[in-house]
Amino acid sequence: MKSTVQTYNRLVVHVPSVETKRFRAIVKALGFSIEKKNAIDEALDDIEAGRVFEAASVNDLRRRFA
Repeated sequence: MKSTVQTYNRLVVHVPSVETKRFRAIVKALGFSIEKKNAIDEALDDIEAGRVFEAASVNDLRRRFA
């Protein structure tokens, strides 16, 4: 007897904020789930978008956030 293995594709969908609740309901009705981004993916997005900086020292870091 052959067993079937379910495979999944990961998709990224951009949904307007006002439609998020409706989109979640549709996804749930279809029997699927929405996975939130983990911290590593968010950090990589920050790097790609240029939302990072370098500090030469702790004092430089403190000045940046003071």
